[in-house]
Amino acid sequence: MINLLRGRPGIAVDELASSLGRSERTIYRWLNELSEDIGAEVYFTAGGYYLAEETASGMLRLTPEELLALRIGLKSLPFAEGSPLRDPAESAWLKIRDASPSKDLQTARELSDSYAVHVTAPKGFTKPGIPKVIENAISHRHRLKITYRSQKSNQVKDYTVDPYALVFRRHSWYLLAHCQEHNRVVQFKLVRFREATDTGVEFELPADFSIEDYFALSWEAWAGGEPTDVRVRFSPKVAVMVAETRRHPTQKVHPQIDGGIIFEATVAGIEEIAIWIMGFGKEAEVLAPVELRDCVRDHALTMAEIYSERDEEPYASVEISSILRDTARQ
Repeated sequence: MINLLRGRPGIAVDELASSLGRSERTIYRWLNELSEDIGAEVYFTAGGYYLAEETASGMLRLTPEELLALRIGLKSLPFAEGSPLRDPAESAWLKIRDASPSKDLQTARELSDSYAVHVTAPKGFTKPGIPKVIENAISHRHRLKITYRSQKSNQVKDYTVDPYALVFRRHSWYLLAHCQEHNRVVQFKLVRFREATDTGVEFELPADFSIEDYFALSWEAWAGGEPTDVRVRFSPKVAVMVAETRRHPTQKVHPQIDGGIIFEATVAGIEEIAIWIMGFGKEAEVLAPVELRDCVRDHALTMAEIYSERDEEPYASVEISSILRDTARQ
């Protein structure tokens, strides 16, 4: 109805009823409710209805560029399927869309052809209903009984937790909760939940709990590890690429004479940053700490063993296949 009022100023009530497939009585009720729902001012003159562009609530009109930015933002990874905020985000967009002039929406659609946002991240599958149970427990400060698959052991276990907050880190949603079995705040990945039951038992959120403090030294998504000073030498081949981005609030970059750099940071634990460093292969060398250097070296040696053990198999298979093909031709 809003689009009709905007697109056909002065439209009569019988035309509205016919276009929308509703009775005139329903149309009159909807016209009266418009101002209550979105603060839209509708007025009647010369036998037709008009929608004032300025709303009764004084809501600001968004530009096409702002509409496009909002739509892209509300369709991004934190609001993707399985996200606790997916439904509220979609609802918010529908309200914004319906309260915006159709010509601005059309311009925004045309502008969208000049932008593309693609995140190469795996999509997890959260069991339906679990995010709602968790959200409700956080809102009412209720303890949860959960069944969860551990990443390290790959075992499914039961835990009793006090849910503190839902957070989005890197590519995934996590629950921060005090776990009775671990006697500390633990980070649970949402896609690994098997069950979540609200016990109705209330708990008190600690006054000193802070999401920012919990993730203060996190490399990307993992937190809770011991603060560790890390030093890595990057070769000239990748130095500029590493230095051009601020990856951590504590990082320091020291240029070297050969064009390489020494990268320093203080991070929570070594597991996550080790994965990042290994992605650079021979272009990166861990200088400190010893534990991180040993971790990367052990992975490299194991990989070398795996590939050297199988080196002869593929070549042998190719050689045998070639002989068989040549024999068949003859």
